[in-house]
Amino acid sequence: MDSPLPASLSLFVLLIFLAIIKESCQGPHEKRLLNHLLSTYNTLERPVANESEPLEVKFGLTLQQIIDVDEKNQLLITNLWLSLEWNDYNLRWNETEYGGVKDLRITPNKLWKPDVLMYNR
Repeated sequence: MDSPLPASLSLFVLLIFLAIIKESCQGPHEKRLLNHLLSTYNTLERPVANESEPLEVKFGLTLQQIIDVDEKNQLLITNLWLSLEWNDYNLRWNETEYGGVKDLRITPNKLWKPDVLMYNR
């Protein structure tokens, strides 16, 4: 006859199961939160509490690949990743009101993005 699982292993399995259940139940909370945040969100409005205050946008470039170097014409063709980071005042919420949801993934076309124009002189 097989012996039952040790108590510590049973407790571990139970805790893993409860963690999985908690994570899988966040779907309705995330949906409700997304509806709340995006119902009045305006992608043309700069996301600050006060229109007179500046919005700090962190800007970064990461070189991924040098595609071509044309020394004669002094031309460099590259592949870069652009990174922009800012805090959106309109996307704040109280985690306890939304089942402990701490972060969301939202498609970029639904959010305000800074106008960036890059050129080389």
